Amino acid sequence: MKHGICLTTIYPGAITDSRLMAGLIRKVRDLELFQCVEIYFEGSPGEEAAIQKTLADAGITAVYLGGLPVKRDGIDLTSKSERVRQKSVEMCKRHMDHANRMGCSKIVIASGPDWEETGCREQIAECMRGSLGELDRYVEGSGIQICLEPFPVKTEPYLAVGESMFVHGIFTGSDFRNVGITFDTSHFLQIGENLEESFPLLKPWISHMHLANCVMKDKTSPLYGDKHPLFCQEGGSLGIEDARAYYQRLNREELLQKVEICSVEIISRGREDWYFDAVCKEAESIWR
Repeated sequence: MKHGICLTTIYPGAITDSRLMAGLIRKVRDLELFQCVEIYFEGSPGEEAAIQKTLADAGITAVYLGGLPVKRDGIDLTSKSERVRQKSVEMCKRHMDHANRMGCSKIVIASGPDWEETGCREQIAECMRGSLGELDRYVEGSGIQICLEPFPVKTEPYLAVGESMFVHGIFTGSDFRNVGITFDTSHFLQIGENLEESFPLLKPWISHMHLANCVMKDKTSPLYGDKHPLFCQEGGSLGIEDARAYYQRLNREELLQKVEICSVEIISRGREDWYFDAVCKEAESIWR
């Protein structure tokens, strides 16, 4: 398993600055703590090729964080409108092209917004299966794996696919060849699930993992919900000792055999270099 760091959640400026991105990749290389960076980038094909070369020269694997544009740009892979769903599939394909040009081994995607109507879960599941099937065929032979990341349904960002039992139903019996699951600890905690139950349920398809914290007890906190604070955050649902114990327990019980990449995901709030150093210290503590 490779250990990684979500880089552009700490340094959002790197999303549009290829020089900054290259410098950060080399910085991660020199630390010798991570073997993977998770990134999102918006730039020219030439800049993407340069990033691919920087990654290759550094010997660093990359994951494409496609959840950001999915939520921001209204990409809706579970839309009840077939026209919108097909358009969203095509938009995701373009992101897969970007990921491919940068040499990413995985691309993380998400469903669309939850439906306002009740009693439509099977229809949503069918839409998700259909979209994943089309994208699965698109990346065949590219070396890229698609990772569906479940998100909170009842709280922001209110996406359609989140609960572990629902995700299990989507994947059970599927014949995907290039599709897996990103298991984000923060998202399942936000949903209100027990991580000790959710992970084993989805284990057959989990190839990618985000260790992340959240604040859920205090709804007045500016960090409430899907904010991914540091593990040391007061009032957090997954403290540093909890994260270490959870990771080591999964490892000890041999539940991580199929997990190829496990990354820490923290969102900075200014002081980006300080956050980077803090994330590195917490990651080292978890994996030591």
